Amino acid sequence: MSEKGTSPLFLTLLILVIFVVLGSSYFGLAALVLVLAYQWSSSQKGSVQTKSQQQSKASVHPQGYQDPLRWSFLPSNGVQRANTLESTKYENDLCELKCLATHRPTHELWQEASSDYPYAWHLHGRKRLWEIRVQMRLKQVPSSKLYFGIELPDCEAASTTARQMKAVLIRAIQGVIGDFYYSDGEDPAEVTPGEEVEPSTFVMPLWAFDQFVVSEVGEEPEITGDLSNVGMRRSDGLKAYVKELQKCVEHFSKDKVYTFCIWGVSQFLDCIRWEARGIFPGMAVNFSRFGLKPPLNIAIYEMPGDHPDARHLRSRKRYYLNVAMWSTLQPPEKKKLEELIGPQEVAPETRPRHTLRSMDVFACCSGLTTAYL
Repeated sequence: MSEKGTSPLFLTLLILVIFVVLGSSYFGLAALVLVLAYQWSSSQKGSVQTKSQQQSKASVHPQGYQDPLRWSFLPSNGVQRANTLESTKYENDLCELKCLATHRPTHELWQEASSDYPYAWHLHGRKRLWEIRVQMRLKQVPSSKLYFGIELPDCEAASTTARQMKAVLIRAIQGVIGDFYYSDGEDPAEVTPGEEVEPSTFVMPLWAFDQFVVSEVGEEPEITGDLSNVGMRRSDGLKAYVKELQKCVEHFSKDKVYTFCIWGVSQFLDCIRWEARGIFPGMAVNFSRFGLKPPLNIAIYEMPGDHPDARHLRSRKRYYLNVAMWSTLQPPEKKKLEELIGPQEVAPETRPRHTLRSMDVFACCSGLTTAYL
């Protein structure tokens, strides 16, 4: 069928041809199938909307939709959810923040296929599984390089196979974003007693963000809206993008508002299902197979001052953004969560069952096919 749909005249002629060629025994079935096809085509035609109309429709969460993604600023001001209709505000000694996390409903494939979920107007039909938007007004201008990325407070030893697969994942991400700093982290048992250990870390320079916008105070874009026509994107040309963002960093000001968006690496990282995907065709590998225990910390930080130790130790960091993120499909241990956000914020939740896919690597032999997979 064409995008314009199938005309009633065409359907009538086709039904008559079937009646003449195949006989009356097929006529009723053919008519029913073709009428249904016409109704579907008409509904598709009628559903075409402008982006603003789609955005308005998606501004209400579909009935019964449950998002398993959770996150919290650190220090915590409460547990937040993804796909909220308004951005979440936070303030620390270094900056004022607004944040928004959007994620496709990868835990409910039928919901994703229907495009009836929050921010479908922006996410549906794209490679990106999620997008994070951060808007920041500085109280203190950074005195050194800013890093953006992931810290893992708890990381278990992975098998040889898992380490090899993790290396492939890291190379794939490097192909998307370029330069980064990576450390597997240190085992406290392998360092001098009392010595600080480096957490498992994967961080990038700010130009690893896929889009940035610099605005005057009061003129910044609404991060829950359409940002397609503002700022600059990596896809506009990497060399020019890096040059402009470096210029932005060199002239950081307390009198500007900075908006950063990232989505490029999301095609490999399904945070709801806690899986790496897209590295090998048809395969999805649970993060736990890489030794990655929830939650993971998303951070923007600097390490001011010269230091002979190149490790990214927490004691040397000044956090502009520090967020713990997890999925209720594979939640952190209760004790760990209480340490992060406080026992009053840790409440039992009804978690959707994690549906095992046929290519969930190792899952079939691990017995972990429930919500904690």
